[in-house]
Amino acid sequence: MMYPMESVDMRWFVRGLASVLLGLFVGFSVAFIATPDPTGLLSVVVGLVLTVVLTAIFYAGIDRIAPSESE
Repeated sequence: MMYPMESVDMRWFVRGLASVLLGLFVGFSVAFIATPDPTGLLSVVVGLVLTVVLTAIFYAGIDRIAPSESE
């Protein structure tokens, strides 16, 4: 079943995309600075873990800073 484009709420998509991009940037920046070997596997693993954690924090934080109009 096809839904009309008007019924799609794009706020969650934009908020999620912004959260992932911010999480990637901050997570990997901190990981490459904080780990002793920035070219090793440890920095990539730490960057991925920080990205997941920070994405969730940013997603919730963006909703608190700019709540949706329907609330």
